[in-house]
Order: sequence, then C-alpha cells, then structure tokens
Amino acid sequence: MVERTLPVGRVAGHRGRTGEVTVRVAGGEAALWSGIGRVRLEGGRDGGTWYRIEAARAYRDRLVLKLEGVDDASAAAALRGRDVVAAVEDAPELAPGRYWRAGLVGARVVDVRGAEVGIVEDVVPRGEQDLLVVGRGPGREPALIPFAPGIVRDVDEARATIRVDLPDGLLDLDRPEKADAP
Repeated sequence: MVERTLPVGRVAGHRGRTGEVTVRVAGGEAALWSGIGRVRLEGGRDGGTWYRIEAARAYRDRLVLKLEGVDDASAAAALRGRDVVAAVEDAPELAPGRYWRAGLVGARVVDVRGAEVGIVEDVVPRGEQDLLVVGRGPGREPALIPFAPGIVRDVDEARATIRVDLPDGLLDLDRPEKADAP
C-alpha cells in the first residue's frame, strides 16, 4: 500500500555545522510542523528517504530540522532543493473546519441524498473560497464545487467522504446552452 503524504515544503538551505536543514514551508505556517517526528525527502536518486527528526523548530516561514544521520554542513547542503513531505497520519492537527488540501484529494463526494457526485481530483485555492475539482467519470467535465459552509455539509476524513448540498444546476454548468429554435 502506498503511504499518503502531505507536502511540508522544500529544503532551502542549511544552518550551522551540525547538519540542520532549513525548509521553506508551503503556506508559511512553519510552527504547525515543529512537532513532526519524521519526514521524507523526495527528488533524490534514492527515490525518497524517510528521516527521523532529532529536533525541529520554527523560524519565521522556515522549519529548521535536525535529521537523523545528517551530521554536518556538507551533508545538509546536499539536500538543498529536495521536497519535504510527511505521512498524513503524522501531520499536525488543524483547527476544526480546516483540512489539508492534499488530504481531500481522492475523497468521494456524495450529495445529501447519498447520490455519488464523483472523486476530488484537486483543490484549487481561490482566496477565501477554495474550489473542489471533482471528477465525474469518462467523457464528463470535472465539476467545480465551492468548499463553502453552505455547500459542504461535512467532511469525514476517516472515510474520505465529503457530503455536499449542491445548488440546483451546479453540475450542469459545464454543458453548453441549447440554442432556441427560430
């Protein structure tokens, strides 16, 4: 089984002589990640290596990590540019009503009557209102569903299901209008 991961950020550089790396955190919320216990570095020849974290602290939009086995500045510098991810189950808990975007991808979307709408393919940030890109099967355009309190009724992360109450006609927005006959 493939382990589901969330992006943390990218190694931007190193600090000091003991092998600490600095990670520019996606979204800038480095403090959220300061309690993480392990990360995977992607983008290297090894295909992705998991590291246990010996120490972590936030510094502005950066996360400073001391990775087990990375013990000097040259080893840390060699990691620059690698993407840093965490296992979904290791991610910090968010405030109620907030969700990791990557955690929503792959979730089933059903309407309030239980009818299948589709599968979340992506989450597009749009200021205060993100959009769920919901695939609806072959030959059909994805639906764009606002991730809004009036539309998204609940998110069951354990079952990877999002229940929605869609406004009439929302799923028909991708269909061209029929021209009236003269």
